[in-house]
Amino acid sequence: MEKEKKHNKKIWIALALVLLIVGGVLVYFSMQTEEPVPTVSAELLPGLRDASDIEIAERAQEIADANYFTLQIAPTATFENGEAEGSIEIVNPGTNVYPIAVDITLADSDEVIYSSGSIHPNQQIVGAKLDKPLEKGEYVAIARVNIYDPETNERQGITEAELSIIVQN
Repeated sequence: MEKEKKHNKKIWIALALVLLIVGGVLVYFSMQTEEPVPTVSAELLPGLRDASDIEIAERAQEIADANYFTLQIAPTATFENGEAEGSIEIVNPGTNVYPIAVDITLADSDEVIYSSGSIHPNQQIVGAKLDKPLEKGEYVAIARVNIYDPETNERQGITEAELSIIVQN
């Protein structure tokens, strides 16, 4: 009988401990208060939301522009004679972030007949003399556009465009 009383007493003590722990946990969580997060209504400050949207769109466009390259080059360059200035037109648009340098070679011989030097964004060449004079005729040429990193000046890539060179006399 004495053993049975001790056993029952242990059960009651264990049960009381479990109830105390559960009660303590409940009291702890009921005393916790969540800090309210202040919100600003878009109706009260519509200019802020619009400005944020505009800034995000502008930043996204800057990132996109930095990852793309566009080139404008006239498909035909005309020269009055092989030694005169002609209508070579190369534009590095202001939307680019990369400086370029263009070498024009004859398609059949790969001989360089014109080198532009550095053309920075928002710069253009609208007329130039050939580095190597050509005889009268029409020539198929390749404009090799070297694209450079604006900070390190290391070449980042090359793109090509075909064009016609016309020497009239």
